[in-house]
Parts: sequence; structure tokens; C-alpha cells
Amino acid sequence: MSRPIAYDVTRLFLGPLSRTPRGIDRIDTILAEHFFAMGKEGNVGVLPTPWGTRIYSAPRVRRGLASLRRLWAEDINPNNDRVWSALRRRMLSGARETYQKPKAMSLATRVRRLGSSLSATGLSLGRSAICHVPRGAVYLNVGHLSLAVPHFQRWLDRRPDITSIFMLHDVIPLENPEFVSPSSARHHNAMVASTVRHADAVIVTTRHAHSTVADALAQRGRPNIPTFARGLPLPTAFEQRGQAHTDLAHLPYFVVCGSIEPRKNHSLLHEVWKNLSRQLGEATPHLVLVGSRGWNSEKLLSQLENCAATRRRIHPVSGLSTPALKQLLVGARGLLMPSWNEGFGLPILEANALGIPVIASDIPSHREVASEPTFLLNPSDAGSWERILLEWHHRGVPVTPARAANDDADLYCRDIANFLERCAGEKGAMT
Repeated sequence: MSRPIAYDVTRLFLGPLSRTPRGIDRIDTILAEHFFAMGKEGNVGVLPTPWGTRIYSAPRVRRGLASLRRLWAEDINPNNDRVWSALRRRMLSGARETYQKPKAMSLATRVRRLGSSLSATGLSLGRSAICHVPRGAVYLNVGHLSLAVPHFQRWLDRRPDITSIFMLHDVIPLENPEFVSPSSARHHNAMVASTVRHADAVIVTTRHAHSTVADALAQRGRPNIPTFARGLPLPTAFEQRGQAHTDLAHLPYFVVCGSIEPRKNHSLLHEVWKNLSRQLGEATPHLVLVGSRGWNSEKLLSQLENCAATRRRIHPVSGLSTPALKQLLVGARGLLMPSWNEGFGLPILEANALGIPVIASDIPSHREVASEPTFLLNPSDAGSWERILLEWHHRGVPVTPARAANDDADLYCRDIANFLERCAGEKGAMT
């Protein structure tokens, strides 16, 4: 695009504090790699710091992105992923003593990883965003972490020439505060308030998200804000099916992806697996819970640890690299996603692309992104989930053709760039 981009890199800067990327991290990375590709030297990274909001050059941001990919092991061979190897051993052994709760990253490890990233990019005070963001630039905030701190956006008050565009993935903490921590609800409310005050336009991921975000903005005095609803692209790693790991070729298992927290409704699956174990005994399939520990996860993890009926069949795991996650999915009997609420549902898209059968909760965002034949069930009706799983056990899982990717990162980034250009042009015409 012709206008310079001032890209908020707050989430990317903090990326080393996570072992592996979440869905929002992947999208942030995809767009950052597009806008800071070689030849786009006029774009700058924007980062709140103790000495004010600063900007950093495109080469420095590129070095940070490369370092982050290494820390997240995005390009690692699955055979070299120690977390993946340990998970396979645990599933194959079936021993009680192999149960392990996902461990949070230690403070020392977090500091070391963040230091490694800073070393790769080089320490610098940067330059003032107020003074040095190019005139007429577009400020794009995809990671939305900095939106939760109103002070971090105040520099925009001094730069009315800048077009500010924010991505809001959902407003779930405002719709369903019972599923999040009180601090998360406060932070999300602050994000929406920042959007109301500063955004010239908004990007969302689904038509359902468009509706809920628009309602939240209208309630706070910003009706009819220009909004672009654009589905997320399939990550590159999932564009080709690949091969399942031979170790697990004859082991039936299912996968659920997402942070371990009440909103993801893992407790329903625990109830289903207790019933399956009573009926199937040693033939009970395994269930792999892929995700980091989220808010209020301790109760569920303790239940899993202490449940004799399921502890040899349910395996929480965090820290899988993306290539290892793909290999895990390719060998699975199916993906399960019983969430109470979602802004998008990227794991469904990934499973559809790999030809993996999906059973998901019947909620608006899932209906919007899922392809046929995805089974959509009531997230409160454990019996219906159990019945389908038993049917698959006795009759075999349905044949699900892989859905060829009709959308990729390049097309997604071009669509976003066109929207930014159009919004900046419209703002310029009005001033």
C-alpha cells in the first residue's frame, strides 16, 4: 500500500513470555511479517515504553520476528519437539505415574527468553511516536494488548493526521463475564473504551463478531463505525495434510485445542470420558487437551489428576510447536470444540483443512466458519456428545475430505491492506 504503516508490536514484543503462539499471536505475526517484509522500510513498529510510546525501524522489527519464530519453534521438525515426544510416551505407556499437569513457565525462563529476543533486535530507546511516525500514516493495532491501557494510546491525540484502525476479535468478556477473570473483564472494557475514543475503523473476524462488537461500541457512543469483517487465513503449516506419527498409528485419540479455562468447556468432555471409560474400559480412546493454563484452570486440572477413571486417558499438554500440533491432529480420530463462546474458532478451520472430523458446540461463530460435515451440538448436552463418540467407536469415524484452502495469508494481508488504504483515503478526504 502507498501509505506508511505504524504497526503496534506490543503483543509481539511480549511473545517470548509464551512457549507457543495462540491464534491471535499467529494472526499478529502474519500481518507483521507482511508489513515488515523486505522493501517495506518506511513502515515502523510502535511500542509503549517507560519513556513514552516509541517507534522502531523495519529491520529491527524483522529481527524481532525472526527471533520470535525461533523461540516459538515454528519451523522445528516435529521429531525434535521434546514436548511432543513426551506426550507420545505418556499416551503409549498408560501408566498412572505419567500424569503431569501443564506447568507454567518459570520467571527465570521468561526473563531469559525475553532477554534473548532483546539481544536479537538490539537495545534502543527508539524515537518518539508523536514526533516521528510519518505524516498520514495508518496506525494498526492487531494484538490489542496496549488498548487495555488508555495511557498507551494518548499519543494519538497529538497526531490527528494518523488513521487508527484496531482489530477486536470479540467482546466475550463483556457478554459473558462469568467465563473470565474480573481483571480480564476490566481490561476488555478498557479496550473497547480505547476503540471508542481513538479508532477510525475496526477489523473483526466474523459476521457474528461484527454484530457483538458493533453493539458494544454503539452502547458507548460510537454507532456505525466503519467495520471490516474478514475471516482469518489458514496458517501455512496447515495448507498440506502431511503424515501422522507412526507411534500413534493404532492408538485412537481425540484432540481439543484452546487454553484451559471455563469458557472452553473442558468439563463437559471430562464427564463424557468418565462415561466412556465405564462402557469401553481399556478400549476408551485418549483425549489430548492442547493449551496453556488459563484463568480458573486449577479446579479442572485437579479433577483430572485425581480421577481414576480418566487419568490414563486424558492428557493435558502445553508448549507443542505448530508442526507437532499439526502432526497430532493428522493422526486424531477427530477434533472436539465444546466452547460456550468463541470469536472465531481457528482450530475448526485447521481440522477441516486436514480432513479431520469435527464435533463442535452449536454457537454462531462455529456455524459461520465450519465446513460440512461438522457436527454441531449443544455445549450443555453431554449425552449427545457421548452418543456420537460411541457411534464413531462402534462404526468408525466418518470420512471427511480435506477442504482445499481457498484463503491464504497473502490474500488475507492484501485484503487488510486494501481496507487500511481505503479508510485512510476516506479520512484524508474529510480533513
